Amino acid sequence: MMISQEKYAVVPPWVIAMYKTMFFRNCMVHPNTKKNEQDRFCIDCLCSFCSHCIPAHTRHKHVKIRRYVYSDVINRHDLCKLFDCSGIQTYHTNKTKVLFLKQRNHHQQQQQQQQPINSKDYSCIICDRNLQDNSLYCSIACKVSIFAT
Repeated sequence: MMISQEKYAVVPPWVIAMYKTMFFRNCMVHPNTKKNEQDRFCIDCLCSFCSHCIPAHTRHKHVKIRRYVYSDVINRHDLCKLFDCSGIQTYHTNKTKVLFLKQRNHHQQQQQQQQPINSKDYSCIICDRNLQDNSLYCSIACKVSIFAT
């Protein structure tokens, strides 16, 4: 697969801010409210927020972040509307296709290596993590790392 440098040359600042953000912390605006974990990212404000903060972001573009295998993931369908997701390994959880925001940690890599591997070995071209198919990247962070300065 040939990578078009022109197509990927510009990474929107919000993508970098999103994968660098720590999610699932308690919201400081709603500290005494139930279900106050910051599981959304506002593309306009470049920050995470909880479900109780949605009214403050109603006119903004935002995405929901989920947890899968102790990692932050985003619904592929949601992100594809805003960013070119081609080449990033897709995983399935609860009948939904998701993408990892960050590289998976070494413990997860060791577990993955213990599983039987299909006829071909595929790995991320940035961090060398095993992949399930011929995708180029294991995460959003790996894809944009080539172009982020």
